[in-house]
Amino acid sequence: MNWIQQLISRRRLNGDLAEEIRQHLDEKVEELMAGGLTRKEAELTARRAFGNVTRLEEQGREVWRWGAVEDFLSDVHFALRQLRKSPSFTIACVLTLALGIGANTVVFSVVNAVVLRPLPFAQPERLAVVGSIDARDPEQMSDLSYPNFFDLRKENKVFEHLVCFRSTDATLAGATRPIHVRAEIVSWDLFPLIGIQPALGRGFLPQEEESGQRAVVLSNEVWRDEFGSDPALVGRSVSIDSQPHTVVGIAPAGFAFPPGDHAVRIWLTLGRDADSSTVTPVTKQRGARMLTTLARLKPGVSTTQAQAQLDVISEALARTYPDSNRNMARTRVLPAGEALAGEVKGPLFLLLGAVTLVLLIACANIANLLLARTSERYREFALRAAIGAGQGRIVRQLITESLTLSFIGCGLGIVAAIWTARFLLPLVGDAVPRIQETSIDGRVLGFSVALAVLTSILFGLAPAIRVARADFQEGLRDGGRSVTDNSDGLRGALCVGQIALGLVLLSAASLLIASFVQLLRRDLGLQPERVLSFSVDLPGKAYPKARQLSFHQQLLDRVSTQPGVEAAALAMPLPLTGSQMRIAFNIQERPARPSERPSSDMAIVTPGYFRTIGAPLLQGRLFTEQDDENATYVLMVNKAFAERFFPGQDAVGKWLEPGATAGAKDKKLRQIVGIVGNARQSTLKPAAEPIYYFPYKQLPWCCASVVVRSASAPALLEPEIRRTVASLDKQLPIFDVLTLDTILNQGFAQARVPVYLLGGFAAIALLLTVVGLYGVLAYSVVRRTREFGVRIALGASRQEVLGLVLRRATRLVITGLVLGLAGALAVGRLISQLLFGVSPASPVLLTAACLVLALTAASAAYFPARRAASIDPVRALRAE
Repeated sequence: MNWIQQLISRRRLNGDLAEEIRQHLDEKVEELMAGGLTRKEAELTARRAFGNVTRLEEQGREVWRWGAVEDFLSDVHFALRQLRKSPSFTIACVLTLALGIGANTVVFSVVNAVVLRPLPFAQPERLAVVGSIDARDPEQMSDLSYPNFFDLRKENKVFEHLVCFRSTDATLAGATRPIHVRAEIVSWDLFPLIGIQPALGRGFLPQEEESGQRAVVLSNEVWRDEFGSDPALVGRSVSIDSQPHTVVGIAPAGFAFPPGDHAVRIWLTLGRDADSSTVTPVTKQRGARMLTTLARLKPGVSTTQAQAQLDVISEALARTYPDSNRNMARTRVLPAGEALAGEVKGPLFLLLGAVTLVLLIACANIANLLLARTSERYREFALRAAIGAGQGRIVRQLITESLTLSFIGCGLGIVAAIWTARFLLPLVGDAVPRIQETSIDGRVLGFSVALAVLTSILFGLAPAIRVARADFQEGLRDGGRSVTDNSDGLRGALCVGQIALGLVLLSAASLLIASFVQLLRRDLGLQPERVLSFSVDLPGKAYPKARQLSFHQQLLDRVSTQPGVEAAALAMPLPLTGSQMRIAFNIQERPARPSERPSSDMAIVTPGYFRTIGAPLLQGRLFTEQDDENATYVLMVNKAFAERFFPGQDAVGKWLEPGATAGAKDKKLRQIVGIVGNARQSTLKPAAEPIYYFPYKQLPWCCASVVVRSASAPALLEPEIRRTVASLDKQLPIFDVLTLDTILNQGFAQARVPVYLLGGFAAIALLLTVVGLYGVLAYSVVRRTREFGVRIALGASRQEVLGLVLRRATRLVITGLVLGLAGALAVGRLISQLLFGVSPASPVLLTAACLVLALTAASAAYFPARRAASIDPVRALRAE
């Protein structure tokens, strides 16, 4: 048994141990057979002597495994001792890694929440978003109208459930007070589709949708905060918009639908839109496209198959209803997660690519530091080799040190990522879907750990290869300089790579920053300063048309007379919010069939609106109080509308037939009486969109918002405004009290955050690049101290020595810039869709980026060059 114990003690267990044991066993069998035993007797005797081979193998493997762990822990302990001996080197590497890994972790956590994480519903891979494709704008997916949705739901054979939904506002009478809530109008099978049951009660029933019964599911938060978590509330009636609704269920805690929208507090059936009190219920209007549609695919059905069948149904609808559906003969079916990420996916992956470049630059920096440190430790490695350590053992130790550095940096980076996310998320708000669900979960931690391993390979590979190829005996004879001399070229190549990557990031950041500046400098067409807005939702049943007009008139009269108020008006929708009400229209002198009519955004406003928001009148007249139902039906348009639909003509005096007035007998035509400036509805669209305005008295709207221009700080008006609304109706809460400046800033949030982050990443990359160049040159000067001393001693001027260092720096910088320019042009084309008013290959911005990088590199190179030029030759030769 001694030979087995020796094998185990030497930890030689590997894939050949079983063969070694069998060889010894065969030798023992032969020896016993020579003594007169048969083979069977000899094998039995040998096995009894040596014990069970399998058991010995397992015992040996276990000992070897523990030995390997002990060896690894010993290497880690030694690595930590080595890192403690060089605190400056260790701190520089750890902080650089923490910066790179932390930035990647933050961005990946956002990508994970918005793009990669499945929706929190049953079998999310079978969920898909369905929309129509307008032949006039095939890149844009349009919502569905109620009649088209009902037809698709009835005729399709590819979905288990097809659910429509749209957002609205509502007033809920709570236990003690009325509150404003965000509501979602949904079809009956919402909860079966997502595979989630209410915490109490049930979801909706088909008959509640068909018969128009008023049923509601409350969010867990409303049930808790307003009704004290009373379980008996299910089955009782609550008042919503002054109408009784039966509470049929309570949603689970944390439930959000639409996905990621935690602001929705109640869910209502389609009966709300099928209100028979209106002239033509919206559920009957095939041209009123307002429904987002979510579907659950049947097992085995792909989105491509589903889209093919829906196209057949849509083509049939286009033939049956040509006036409304002629241009909507195609559909689009997208995986729900992909559709939800929408337009933010591109910018997010751009940021992920940017932080990856930052990490690569950081790895190049650390690789340079490790190469220099490996050169300094060359004599140590040679001595270890001389006393018996193999090159493999030394390489393993270097790899362990790299891993140790990476995991320390990874730990700090994760901590930094958690704090950074807490700071950044409030700045973004709800501009990006599901971004508030960002967290450092298992996938993000796995990503960070994988980055730590990958980075350790990236920056630890070059030093390991150098050591593996080194001749330690020659190194001992020549004083340990061989590795240093051979690694100068590699360090220079790493520095060139840093400069190239730094230019790519700097160029991309400059393009986005310039684009964002162009957005900020655009003429908004209005003056948002000192303008306050708020909303009051008037329930249709409690506020019929006449009472609605009276309420709004009283409200404006009272608000206008408050101290400090310069003007007040109603608007639906508000400017700068991005909200759109798109309606088709016909031009009297160029009539077209309904399916071929142009369309435009619309708004409903009261007289004084344009004065309140500061939009100029360019031609014609403004609305007056006399523009009511008894007067000629009129419109106003913005400059973009007049230029698009009446190019080279005078739009004032032209007659239109808007779809919005289809229910008004004998008064379908409206005359354009004025043209105003392009008061923007959206902050991010590059060009002003055409829009036409209706006078409020001719098209009253229940949920118009109020805008108030103040002579001083608009926030000071809020208390008195609340008292004014309460004096008119205590059951009407006001909501969305915001200044136009705040709305403007919120609109820019989605564009601002990527710009700031990419600018920050570019600054970090520039700093790391400059530090890397400085490190390469500074180390080169230290290693060439004797050479420079000899040159100066033989008569070389200080300027010549200075030029030697600067010329090398110039070669590195120019090579890096040339390589970086190609990458910068490629990235510019990649992000061209995100740019506004800026060419992706702008020579001015590219030149500026090159100059910034060249100047900062020159400043980094100057100090090592000056140090080389100031070397005292006598001291240099004595030190050598």
